[in-house]
Amino acid sequence: MFQYVTVFALFLCGINSQTVREGKCPDVPVQENFSLIKFAGAWYEAERSPIEFEEGGSCTTHTLTPVSKVTYHEVISQLLRESGQTRLIDGTATLSGKLDEAKFTVNLNIGPQSRTTPYFILETDNNKYASMWSCSQIDANSYAEFAIIMTRSRNPSKKILKKARNVYDRNNISRNEFKKVDQNNC
Repeated sequence: MFQYVTVFALFLCGINSQTVREGKCPDVPVQENFSLIKFAGAWYEAERSPIEFEEGGSCTTHTLTPVSKVTYHEVISQLLRESGQTRLIDGTATLSGKLDEAKFTVNLNIGPQSRTTPYFILETDNNKYASMWSCSQIDANSYAEFAIIMTRSRNPSKKILKKARNVYDRNNISRNEFKKVDQNNC
């Protein structure tokens, strides 16, 4: 019964995740002294946990363009290998905390509707990697989460990936569901 209620709640809420856990979203620290300007630009997905709206895509990039002191225009681009077409997902990312706190509310236009999701940059050096995480409370007893390791290079070094992975490990965020994002022949 719990599974059916959870699936229905996910459908109603538009949660963009396929990893559901029991309990409450953990309180995880985010990047300190965050700079919207330094974080802007192109980011490539290196690894991620399952994300419903990104299934079937490869060569995934996030391009962030500042439009104000607190908002980015975000475009997610993916190659759909089966059809050879490019999928573009357009949206906005707005700082939801203090100006130097890496907490966002992201509104993505997916199909005929938009979805609003919290995004947290747990750690970034702005030049090589960013460890992103999202957590949404479904009900009093469960939450949905997803995470993305983003890099400035399509093919980051093992050293960079290790540094980004360690952020999740330090914060007790499971990487069991992480998969490498195909960034070849893009």
